[in-house]
Amino acid sequence: MRKAYKGFDNMAFQLATIQQQLQAVQEDLKRVRGRKRRKVEIDPNRAFTGIEEIRRAQRVAAGEDATDSETSEEEESDSASCINVAI
Repeated sequence: MRKAYKGFDNMAFQLATIQQQLQAVQEDLKRVRGRKRRKVEIDPNRAFTGIEEIRRAQRVAAGEDATDSETSEEEESDSASCINVAI
């Protein structure tokens, strides 16, 4: 009987170890796959998509609110239009 119990304990330990390894591999796979891409909405009146539309689509795909980020995008474009030169 003792050998049978020992065998069952070893099998239970191996099963728990393999399940833990499987869970770790599945989490790594989710992390490596990353997030899904989202199609950029293109304005039919323009020939090419601008960087603003691409960044907005990236924020929406990341789960951020695109309307709140538009104001910060305008501030970024204002500061980006200036060139700072160190003397």
